[in-house]
This record gives sequence, structure tokens and C-alpha cells, in this order.
Amino acid sequence: MVSRTGGDWVALGRAAILDLLADQHAAPLVELEARICDRPWKDRHNPIDPHMLTRARKELLAEELIDELVATTRGGGDVAVFHLSPIRRGMSRTITDAAARKRLLIARWKSWSRGSKHMPNLIGAGGEHVVHQSLLTSAAYGYRVLQPTRGEVGTIYEQPVPGGPLDNAAWLLTMDQRTQMPGLPYLVPIEVKNVRHTLYPNHWECYQLLHKAAGLANAHPEFPVLPILICRKAHYRARQLAKDLGFLIFETHDQYVLPSERLRLDHFEEVRNELGFTDLTVTDQPNPRLVDWLSGTVHREAPRFATRWMTFGRHYIDTYAALRDERLRWRQRTPWLEALHAAVVANFDTAGGWAPAEEDEPDSP
Repeated sequence: MVSRTGGDWVALGRAAILDLLADQHAAPLVELEARICDRPWKDRHNPIDPHMLTRARKELLAEELIDELVATTRGGGDVAVFHLSPIRRGMSRTITDAAARKRLLIARWKSWSRGSKHMPNLIGAGGEHVVHQSLLTSAAYGYRVLQPTRGEVGTIYEQPVPGGPLDNAAWLLTMDQRTQMPGLPYLVPIEVKNVRHTLYPNHWECYQLLHKAAGLANAHPEFPVLPILICRKAHYRARQLAKDLGFLIFETHDQYVLPSERLRLDHFEEVRNELGFTDLTVTDQPNPRLVDWLSGTVHREAPRFATRWMTFGRHYIDTYAALRDERLRWRQRTPWLEALHAAVVANFDTAGGWAPAEEDEPDSP
């Protein structure tokens, strides 16, 4: 494998963006990331990290090699679509039409995640449903699901969950393989983030789970807690954060859409194909990979991760409460993340390379 520097990856990102816009004429940010970060663009390079693609895009905008068109969709939201600059003679109408089409597709995709009187929240519910069915399928391997019929858990220990209801939760009942005697049960709080963007340590989605899990662990420290975050994709820095604090991350590599009579499958295929969302999946079935992970990996890793969480991770509840605020921008998060990273370094011989840096800010579509 060829080792590349940050500058090499930015250069690859620049080339991929220019090539993609020449091919597609116009593309929103989520399409750029889907086609360049989720998989190799036309097999010309390895997938590029989203923060490297952000640097590349900002450079191209500054050099006026690309430009963006911002317009309001019928759903009322502003959508930025990128195109090559300057516009060559005879290409203005082609780019305008392509941009309008991409905005339509983005509005359609977003409507599946918002929920309204005309369309239920098919993306949020889709991820939670797949996880719930996977957890129920794993019950034979020691999981006692707290709410088997609906998934969402609002009360544990006869008290409301600190920080709000969980997407799911279970007791994991283990067995000592040597003595064949039951081991200590683990409380497993679960949050599902069925979002397109790759999760980094600065994203609020990580800390909603940690805030709730810390509250549960602090309320009853006699029961070890093993927090689990399930998402489409997590950056390696987020996975290192999980190792340092004591929680587990599972990547589905799919964005789920719950089947519905109100979902037109021709519209679904247009979004999937024209925006490059090849992992967009209509299903209400368990994820076999998740079932295997719950049944095997979680059992093996539970003692190590739960011990780290109970001895270290649970004590930073105020930090998690601040970082779960969706309104905080990157620079506002940096002091909290730096303090958390410093605490890890001070308590352990090694710490993961997830310290925040402003130049590494990824976009969040």
C-alpha cells in the first residue's frame, strides 16, 4: 500500500472533484462524499477521508475552479450544488438543469428523514428498526431486550433515562467459559445514527449516547455499562475515541429506509442511482453482520470496554452534555475535546490520535 501525506490526499481530492463535476455537471456535497469518500472514484484512488475532501473543495472554491449554486427546494430548504468554473460556452443550461435535478433528489431524500403528515420518518425509523430486529435475533446469545415490542427505552432502574430515551437497550448476560457459571450482567445502552455523514469525534451524535450512558453508570455503578453506537460510517478517529473512553461502534455501511406504502420505489431508485447512494437500502430485516457482531465481538470485548467506561469514561458527563448540543460549531467544541483528550493522555500511557484540529474539520451534509 502506498503511503500518502495529507497534501497527496488533498491533491487526489481536487482531481476527483474536478473529474466528477465534469462527468455529472453539478453535484451537492452529499453526492461528492458518496462518490469519492465511500468508495474509489472510478477506481482511480482509494476512498478519501471527508476532511481531506473538505480541504480540497475549499481550495478549489478559493481558486475559482469550482463554484456553487444555492437555491431553495420545494421543501423549503437551501441546497448548495457545485459545478466547474468558469462555465464554458454552451454549458450554462446543462449545468442549471443538472443542478435543479440534484436539488429535487436531495429534497426527496431529506423528506424521508424528516417525517410529516404525508411521509413518515423512514430513515430514522429504518435504522432503529433494523437494529431492533438484529438485537432480537441475538437474544439467544444472552441479550435480554428491555423493550422487545418497540425498542425505545425511556425508563431504567424505575427512573427516566438521564438525558432522554435511548433508541434501544438490553442486559447482556454472559457466562464464564471455564466454570460455565453466569457472569456479571452488562447494561447495554444503544443509540442508532442512520445518517450519511461519516462520524468524527467532533460530531454531536457520539455524545448523545455517552451523556445518557454516563448518567446510567453514575446512578448505579454496581452494574457495568457497555455503551454501543451504531452508525453507517465512523472515521478511525471516532473509533479510537471509543477505545479510549470505553464504548463500542458498529458501522452498518448502509443507510436504511423503512418500507412504506408511501415510498415510491421508482423515486427511491432515482435517488440511489443519481446521487451515488449505492448503500441506500429499503429493508425491515435484521442485519446479519450486526447479529454476528452482537453475538461474538461484543461478548469478547465487553469486559475490556466496560471496565474502561466504568473506571474512566463515565466520569466526564458534563463534557458529554456540552458536546451533544447540536448547535455547537467546530470551534466551540474544540476546548471541550482538547480537555477530554488531555484527560486521556494524563490517565493512560497511550492515547489515540483523535485530538481536534481546525484544519481537519469535515463537512456535515
